[in-house]
Amino acid sequence: MDPTKYERGHPLIGGLVAGLIGGAVLAAMLAGMSAARGGDVWVAMKGAAAPFLGERAQVPGLDAGAVALGLVCHFGIAIVWSVLFAAISYGLSRGATVVAGALWGVVVWFGMYYLVLPVVGLPQIARSTPLSDAILTHVVFGLAVGLGFLPFQHERPTAPPVRRAPMGAG
Repeated sequence: MDPTKYERGHPLIGGLVAGLIGGAVLAAMLAGMSAARGGDVWVAMKGAAAPFLGERAQVPGLDAGAVALGLVCHFGIAIVWSVLFAAISYGLSRGATVVAGALWGVVVWFGMYYLVLPVVGLPQIARSTPLSDAILTHVVFGLAVGLGFLPFQHERPTAPPVRRAPMGAG
């Protein structure tokens, strides 16, 4: 594999980086919202591990193993969504990338709450989360992904380059 193929403008690398950024923003936002409501920030960190840990992921307090697994799952999911975003949005203008990121957050919310969570046996999470919170956090995630992807974005030219005949031809 040619290492130069994965330069700064490669959408796969950009999606990976954007996923780490979006995942960090979403994790911080969920923990902050939980703390602001007097809840346990550790539950927010363990939540993504619920398909594997069941009720253990919802028990308040620090459980280092559950937190680690939850964060690995959370960032893995964020990266998958972000790589998909990068593949779809690669070539957009900078402004369109940010707007597409916000819209992508709505797609991610819908996909997670109406497809992924029910499939992994967690529809109660989707039902128990206030709709405004769910949409807001995912739009912020999408914005963070769009902004995080900007350094890797390469806008497609709007028109093909003009080719000129060599001097003396014609």
